[in-house]
Amino acid sequence: MYNRQLDTFIKTADLGSFGKAGEALYISSTAVIQQINLLENLCGFKLFVRSNHGVKLTPAGRSLYEDAKTLIHFSEDAIQKARLLAESSESTLRIGTSLLYKCRMLPDLWPKVNEIQPDLKIEIRPMKEYENRTTVFSRLGLDFDLFEGIYASAWEGSCRFLELARTSVCCGVSRNHRLAKASRLSMQDIRGEVLVMPIKGVSVELDTFREEISRNYPSTRIIDSDYYGVDTFALCEMNSYILITQPVYEDIHPNLITIPLQTDVSMPYGLVYAKEPTAAATKFIHAVQKIVK
Repeated sequence: MYNRQLDTFIKTADLGSFGKAGEALYISSTAVIQQINLLENLCGFKLFVRSNHGVKLTPAGRSLYEDAKTLIHFSEDAIQKARLLAESSESTLRIGTSLLYKCRMLPDLWPKVNEIQPDLKIEIRPMKEYENRTTVFSRLGLDFDLFEGIYASAWEGSCRFLELARTSVCCGVSRNHRLAKASRLSMQDIRGEVLVMPIKGVSVELDTFREEISRNYPSTRIIDSDYYGVDTFALCEMNSYILITQPVYEDIHPNLITIPLQTDVSMPYGLVYAKEPTAAATKFIHAVQKIVK
């Protein structure tokens, strides 16, 4: 993980002698000198002031000495972290959860999975409210193995997906909105309203929905949202916009009411997992596949 000559350099600096460093490292003093010479050539500056009484760090050497100890510490921590991950990846599944990505179906699936894979363990990992979906996928497979949620076609190539259900399109409105008391909405009901929905290209299904609105209800205005976060729900509440959403998000914001919309458009819902899943994640997905069949 780092240049092992740094170990020799630090030991020499600590003991102040090539000979003492050699004894501590179980190598000859000549070998120590050769390693220090190579390191100085690599750095391009002198690390020690040498004399008959031993060696002393130069100012540049002192700077490298302090930073090298930090580097070695970080390197050892990185190896230990990777070792623990490797050991747990066989039997421990890390599930990411957040306000938007809750475990809604997994609690019912787990007992059945456990019958198929009794040695499999679960670890719940908190997911941050990321600024965009790219950040989410950069952590998938590192901080957590999978999460449960809506799947968008734009995610293809960034992850794998196991569909568990289809979820219908709904409208999220504030409690003060004129439509708040409706039990079900038609496309006519939202004509002329301001809708907030994902940008074009995120979802094939929602792009079809968008085209239908633009074609048949031109007076309806659409505000694009790059990413659905908690602030998106708050925006709709404060401005009486209609949020195009799904039933699974009805508990995100207490002042938004989720109302079903009469449309044939639905979104895939299920398990989003890493492109290169761990052994534990693979076992889990295979077990779920057997269950849903």
